[in-house]
This record gives sequence, C-alpha cells and structure tokens, in this order.
Amino acid sequence: MQLWEQARLGPMTLRNRTVRSATNEHLSQRDGQFTAAWAGALEELARGEAGLIITGHAAVEPHQRTDEGQPVLDRRADRAVLAQAAQGVHRWGGKAVIQLSHSGLKASAQVNGLPPKGPEDFTPEELDRLTEQFREAALLAREAGFDGVQIHCAHGYLLSSFLNPDLNRRQDGYGGPLGNRFRLIARIIRAVRESCGPEFALLAKADCNSTEDFPALAVLFQRAGLDALEVSGLDFSARLGSRAPFYLEEAAAAQQAVSIPLILVGGIYSRAAAEQVLRAGIPFAAFSRALICQPDFIARMRAGQEESPCLLCNRCFQIYRTRPVRCVQHRTPIPQLVRVFGAGNPDYETRLEK
Repeated sequence: MQLWEQARLGPMTLRNRTVRSATNEHLSQRDGQFTAAWAGALEELARGEAGLIITGHAAVEPHQRTDEGQPVLDRRADRAVLAQAAQGVHRWGGKAVIQLSHSGLKASAQVNGLPPKGPEDFTPEELDRLTEQFREAALLAREAGFDGVQIHCAHGYLLSSFLNPDLNRRQDGYGGPLGNRFRLIARIIRAVRESCGPEFALLAKADCNSTEDFPALAVLFQRAGLDALEVSGLDFSARLGSRAPFYLEEAAAAQQAVSIPLILVGGIYSRAAAEQVLRAGIPFAAFSRALICQPDFIARMRAGQEESPCLLCNRCFQIYRTRPVRCVQHRTPIPQLVRVFGAGNPDYETRLEK
C-alpha cells in the first residue's frame, strides 16, 4: 500500500490513504447551529489534500452537548450550511463524513442545563428514541450531500460507555457480555444502513482498550454492516507526547480478524509514521493535531515536508477559550471563536498568551 495512491473505503474512492480524524472545530453558534466558519474549515482541509475529512462530533441530542461550540445535527440544522460544507469538500477532491455522537457522561451540565446521562440512565423507550436520532441525523447528512457518517463509539462518550464493562452496569439486554453491550450500537448501525442505503458510507470510531477483546469487537462492527472502523483508545490523552503511532499493535491484530478496512489515529505526525501504519497492514492513517497546527499538512507532506511542526503541547484542547485560535502557534483570530467563547470579553480577540 502506498500513501498517495487512490484507495477504496466502502462506497467511496479516496484520492489517497490519509484521513482527517474527527476533531471538534468549536465553530457552531452558541445554540448548536452549524456556521459558515465550520463549513469553511472543512473546505480548507480538503484544499490541503486530505483524502477523507471526518467532521468534529455533531450531537444528535441537543440537550447533551459537550461544549458551547459543538454543533447539533437534527431537523433544526441549517441545511444550506450543511450543503455548503459538503460541496466545499467535494470542490477540492475530498470526501466528507459527519461524525455523530451523544456525549453521555461527558456532556456539560453548564451548557445543557441538564445532568449528563450514562448507560444506566436510559429507559428502553429512550434507547429507541436515541436510535431514531442517529438515523435522522444520518439522513440529514445524506440529504446535504455528505458521503457518509461516523458513529462515535470512543473516548468515553455515550456509546463508548456502553461498550466499557466498567461503565455499563445495566442488567438487561444492553449490559453484561460484549454482545449485549454492543446491542445499541448494532441497532444504530442497522437503522442508518436501512435508511441511507449501501452507497452511503457508514463508519465508526472505537477504543481498542476499553473492552476485553478488541478483535472480537471489530468482528461485531463488521457483522453489523460497517464499511470501516477507526481505531483509537480510551487513554489517548495520556499518550499525546509521543510521535509514534498509538495502538499500532492493537489495530494490526484487529485488522487480521476482519475484512473491512481499519483507520488508525493517534501519534501520526509525519510521512514516516503514516507509512509505518500502512506497512503494518492498516489501510488508512488518520491525522488530528497535525491538521490543527497546519490544515494543509497533507499537501505539505506530499510536497516534501517530512514532519508536522506541532509542539505536542496539548494546549489545543483549551487555547480557543482564552484566545481565538486553534493552535498556540497561530496568530490570525477566528471570528467565530470570538462570538462563541469571547462573548462579553472585550480583550478576547487581541489577548496574547504569556
């Protein structure tokens, strides 16, 4: 496998084997509406030659958002902005997938005015409604021209918590053995597939270290009808100082158990690291913080830049709350960040970090 060759991922043909992993853009309006700034950020990534662009997580439940900048994908979403985003990515030769999520225990009570909800807090009827919310969100993405959706089952959000035996203490058919803990995800995948059809890409992202048998979990995803599975881990934030691919061995073992392609994210900041992923038998390499630092890093890498200048400082997790940029190395303010996180703070746009 070569990094710059065209590659098939489910119904999509990608121009190369690079993926922009879902990364919260924090560019919605304060009420969760998508914005032109959000659409423009996706187009910038496509202009930078990323093969597949997976958006930051969009909430399917408007009252369970993670922060003020997280968008909501439901019937109130601005269809014109969604279409603008999909068209912008396609204009530059990329493919676009929206990540769908329920924040679960990571929801912000301050933002939502409601407490977060974990696996045990859902009645069977509420799980039916949640399945329908994912299905409706996927239909909206398809209608807007997106190429697919990714179901977020990683990083401690709700569906990740269902898979984790330490967090899922349900005593019904959604708790206990791995197959039961996967039941809700299987329902969501099948609902999306039945509604959106085989030509709409269906991906998921999952932790490789929050269940007892990750290859067995990958098999369950494949049997449910998934086109591709992105591999991350519950402890990714503890590994962020490394420039070596995270979870490489776990992903390689899972790839041997399934025929659907896997995507590996974490610790990939260079062409050498991406090619290491491919040599391990994993068909796609995903980038996150390298593309926060340089949205055109893929194009730069293809032109000869070997490594991202990302400082691995982890401050991209919070910098937008104190200064309207996504990376500490940036100097050009993003006006939408001012509107969301700088409301009422006259110094926000011009403040420099000490």
